[in-house]
Amino acid sequence: IQVGTAKNPVASAAAGYFHTVALLADGSVVCWGFNGSGQCDVPEGVGTSENPVDRVAVGTRHTVALLADGSVVCWGNNLIGQCDVPRGIGTPENPVSHVAAGSSHTVAVLLDGSIVCWGYNGPGQCDVPDGIGTPENPVATVSAGDNHTVAVLANGSVACWGGNNYGQCDVPQGIGTPENPVASVAAGGDHTIALLSDGSVVGWGSNPSGQCTPPEG
Repeated sequence: IQVGTAKNPVASAAAGYFHTVALLADGSVVCWGFNGSGQCDVPEGVGTSENPVDRVAVGTRHTVALLADGSVVCWGNNLIGQCDVPRGIGTPENPVSHVAAGSSHTVAVLLDGSIVCWGYNGPGQCDVPDGIGTPENPVATVSAGDNHTVAVLANGSVACWGGNNYGQCDVPQGIGTPENPVASVAAGGDHTIALLSDGSVVGWGSNPSGQCTPPEG
């Protein structure tokens, strides 16, 4: 199959350490690159006209697909349970609205704004803090780094948890406040980037190559 042509346009794409995943406009999925753990072997029945994919996320050696019906499918490396979707998640009663993949953990935001994590949890990246994802503080979107998780709440605030050896979970003062709400986040290996609602960008965490220092202008 030719990907990214007029016949098969790509709607979105995601990149892992050594593999790439493209979500086509028709809801099908194409993966390529290193496949040592089966992370490029799209399961049969996923991304068909009956089961189109709405969103994809990629970990180091696993792939996550959110289907249009709100269910979640994972494939690839599962040595630490990163592909074992918890029972009751992604069902008609508990549909998922957003997914993210860290190095070896997976995160799902449910339609009700709650959040569930599974897989590797060494530094606590799957331990959702109390008060996050509640009816009072629903989660809007999420991203996952190597060993940390970052959530944007519906009120524009940010919560980070998990590995913090480089300060990647230390949200800078004044970020995610009513005056400076966050629209979206992206988590790198050991750093975090926030896009504010005014279009500005802020980064924190590991910065040896300047990855947290936006260019001036």
